[in-house]
Parts: sequence; structure tokens; C-alpha cells
Amino acid sequence: MKIAALLPHVEVFGGVRRYLEIGNQFSQRGHRFVLFHPEGNRPGWLEFKGVTKPFSSLDEENFDVGLCSEYSVLPYFEKLKARVKFFYFVLEGHKQEKEVIKRDYLFLGNSEGICRRIEKKYGVSCFRAPGGVNSEFFHPVQREDGTDEFRILCYGRVYKRRKGVRQVIRAVEGLGRKYPRLKLVLFDSLVGEDRRDPRPMIKSRVPHEFHLDLPQSRMAWLYSQAEIFVSGERRAGWSNTAAEAMACRVPVVCTRSGTRDFAVHGHTALVVPFPLASLFRRQIVRLIEDEGLRLRLAGAGYEKIQEFSWSSLVDRLEELFREKAKLK
Repeated sequence: MKIAALLPHVEVFGGVRRYLEIGNQFSQRGHRFVLFHPEGNRPGWLEFKGVTKPFSSLDEENFDVGLCSEYSVLPYFEKLKARVKFFYFVLEGHKQEKEVIKRDYLFLGNSEGICRRIEKKYGVSCFRAPGGVNSEFFHPVQREDGTDEFRILCYGRVYKRRKGVRQVIRAVEGLGRKYPRLKLVLFDSLVGEDRRDPRPMIKSRVPHEFHLDLPQSRMAWLYSQAEIFVSGERRAGWSNTAAEAMACRVPVVCTRSGTRDFAVHGHTALVVPFPLASLFRRQIVRLIEDEGLRLRLAGAGYEKIQEFSWSSLVDRLEELFREKAKLK
């Protein structure tokens, strides 16, 4: 089977990881997986076993299946020669969403929540293709000794409002006096067209540190040093960071956005209905004061996220692609 995927770049983004991981799985199974993006260079941050090509090569071969998630590359996706094309919804409520629905595509969604929304709003089928976690990168690591800090970890892309970082910071700030051992730990990478450094934007009286551009080989270490991970996302499809934290056996506080597939309130995580500092603060306090709850959630979250491997996702996609492309 010949599969093509289109992306705007191959930098460190969760959406890019999805295609690299899926492409690796298909390539290992003997399929041809070609990743097109403007420059055509190979990603430098994660091994990719497929082929990369620039958009200028789009017309050089025909494919059985085409994949695209990014609205910005739709004109190129239209030019791709493929038996069947899937638009992969990974973000809620984009302004071009309705335009995509009208095109002659089939649809994938990277979470149960996003699929339900698409089906209810537009009356079309949306195949469940949730995210995954690579256990080679994300797994529990022994915590370092010698500190009495209580570390709360959060994704640090503060200039993206839908990530909810400021709400998490406010939640932790409201606890600093009562719990003086608290330390806020954030992480991000310099990616995207603007390449904005988020570190100067973090203004907090709570002790904090920021890890920028950590290699993939160090991410399990970073997650595993935290007592709690907090995700404040809005309009997410699949929350990579919350899933990765669970895979590292860290208890998670999160919104429902991007976590419906694996975060069950009181069982695998503590889930707040809205990304508000006061709601995050209440759940963080529960975990600070109840070590037993932390351990129980960490264990249950770890067990749940094992269901979401890239291999199991590609098992399902392989069957779907063969059916829709009418391949034997």
C-alpha cells in the first residue's frame, strides 16, 4: 500500500509526531509511506523510517491513500493523486472546518470527543483514530533524590491561549503561601514560524524553572520528576502531554479537552469541566494532601494509557485504508 501525508513542516509538534509515528509503523509493515512538506528534509528530532519529499514532487507518483490534518496545506492536498483522501481532524472548531466537510474526503478524528462533534454537527462519519504513546520514549524513570520540592509540571507554550498555561500558573500561585515547597516546572521547544521564546513571558512569584528544547530521550526523565502534571487545554483533539505524563506514571489534572479517551475523573485522572484557575487549584490541593490518591491515579492512568499504542492505531488504519481504497 502506498500512503502519502502532507504537513506544513516537520518540527517538534504533537501533530507532527503523530505522522512520524504512524509512518514508522506503516513502513515497518512493508508499506510505502511518503511525508510531503514544503522543504522535504527529514525531521531532526525523531527518527523517521519513511520517505520525505518536498511539495514540488507531489505529481511524481500516485498513491492509494492520502492524509492531511492541516488547513494551510489543503491546496497541495487537492493536487495529490490518491485513490482516497482522508482529512484527519485534530483540532476543534477551525474556521475552515465546514469547507473541508464539503470536499470529497473521508474523515478521521484523533479523539472520541472530536469525532462525536463532527458527526453531530455535520452528519458525516468520522472514524476513531486516537493518539498514541511511544513507550520507548515515555515510561517511568527513577526520581532523583535530594530535594523536598513538590513539583507541578505544565506545558509551557504560554503565548498559545488555548493551551491554558496562564490558568495553571494562577492556580499554583494561589497555593504558594500554604504550601511553600511547591515548584512549578514548565517545558517547551522553539518551534514554528515566529519561534517565540516563552521563558520571558512566565511571570510568577512561585519558584519555577523552564526546560527548553529537551531531546526526546530526556522527556521521560522530566515527566518522572514531577509529583503532578496539569493540562489546561481548550479545543484540543488529543492531549499528547497528558497522555505522556500518564505513561510516565504521573498523576494528571486536566480539562476534558483532548483527554476524553483516557481521563476518567476520579479513576485515571482528576478532570475539571472548565479551564479555570480555581478549579485546577481545588484538584491540585486534593493531590498535594492525599498521597494515596496520587499513587492510585498514577497507577490507573498508567494502565489505561497502555491501550493507546501507535501499533494498535495502525492496525485499525491499515484495515480501514484497504477497505476504502478497495485494495485486496
